[in-house]
Amino acid sequence: MTLLSIEGFNGLKKDPATGGVVNVDKRSYESYMTSKHIALQKHRESTATNEAVTHLQEQINTIKGDLVDIKTILLQILEKGN
Repeated sequence: MTLLSIEGFNGLKKDPATGGVVNVDKRSYESYMTSKHIALQKHRESTATNEAVTHLQEQINTIKGDLVDIKTILLQILEKGN
């Protein structure tokens, strides 16, 4: 496969048989892949953090409900005692 240089783009070559453009600059490709990997990792961490916060909010709401129930029961006990 013979690739032709593209004027003004050192890292790109053109395949005359298919007309496709090929990136032959390994450093820019590796840099792109590293950036993509970092972005994906940040997205995963963000998703995990959001899920953890949601779970904690649910637990807090459950505890709040339980405390309201306990308060209600204690008030009923106090009223019966008087």
